[in-house]
Amino acid sequence: MKDIRKIKVMFAPCSARVYGLIYEPEREEDRNDTAVILCHGYNSCMQDLDDIALALSGEGYTALVFDFRGGGNRCTSMGKTTEMSLKTEVLDCEDAIGFIRRTRPEQSKKLYLYGESQGGLVASLTGVSMQDKISGLFLLYPAFCIPEDMKSVDFGQSDTLNLMNMEISRKYIDELPAFDVYEMMKFFSLPITIAHGDKDPIVRLSYSEKLYRQQKALGCDITLDVFENETHGFSPDARARWRELVLKRLKGE
Repeated sequence: MKDIRKIKVMFAPCSARVYGLIYEPEREEDRNDTAVILCHGYNSCMQDLDDIALALSGEGYTALVFDFRGGGNRCTSMGKTTEMSLKTEVLDCEDAIGFIRRTRPEQSKKLYLYGESQGGLVASLTGVSMQDKISGLFLLYPAFCIPEDMKSVDFGQSDTLNLMNMEISRKYIDELPAFDVYEMMKFFSLPITIAHGDKDPIVRLSYSEKLYRQQKALGCDITLDVFENETHGFSPDARARWRELVLKRLKGE
């Protein structure tokens, strides 16, 4: 394991600052040419991705974790949770790509997006529009269910709603993708690595299976690893196995 340093960073416009951390080997000679941008899930934060970022940087990769604006109750970036939507998170992810390519050009010649749950959907949406700037996707139980699930959400007479212990506004609904996300993914031709638990009650395995079948039929390089008896939020053992899987795929194994 290499000595790792964590550097606090901020990017995006002054009125919408995004805060994050870069994890990289302390010694320049230990750093390789590949970076990974990690996107946390709904009502999560960058601290929840610390284990993945440490594993990556310990193998010579550069990892950028950041808090989405309004992405969770523990997020430090500017913005309220009621101002967050998939659209704002895609913008944050796009800014993260520009930031790492600008500040770490030698360490991001190959650049991957990593996302968990809602972060997986955000990484996918961003990846399609910025396919020329990245090398692939790593998705942990990606929440492709969100556009469908939100059809049944009722705000009633209120402009806000407490959903899964976080306050959101109608902005979240209004700025959902106005297109079929699976149809959009047909235009994505880069490698995709997915892991999903077969007992996931929040994002059913069938959503990842649908993406896998579609991309496979199109001749894309895609893998889906199903973790038995795992739910949404992997056990420590399953998460350790997932970390190893990510590293093996990055090494081409």
